[in-house]
Amino acid sequence: MQGNEVRYKFWLEKDGEMLFGTGGAVLLEKIDALGSLSGASKELGMSYRRAWGRLKKLEQSIGEDLVTKVGGNKKGYRLTETGRRFISSYREAEKKMDKAAQGILKSCFGWVR
Repeated sequence: MQGNEVRYKFWLEKDGEMLFGTGGAVLLEKIDALGSLSGASKELGMSYRRAWGRLKKLEQSIGEDLVTKVGGNKKGYRLTETGRRFISSYREAEKKMDKAAQGILKSCFGWVR
């Protein structure tokens, strides 16, 4: 079999609803890098409204702010310490899940490399 790499998805759900996944992590990382929700949403090809909605839904679910406004309306955003810890924790969990999943896939499916 060619292309023996098997992929899977890892995300967090709460009360049966998607809470956070790779897309959310990338959004927070872009906000951090660019200092702008608008710039992050444009770079990711999503509307500002959709990006804002995802961010607010996540903040509401975890009960803490992940970004904070810098200066006035035109200055942008930066991640809070909670936002930084959230991304770091998600990326760490992602690595651990990947290691475990790869081992499971290899043991269950002999053709997986």
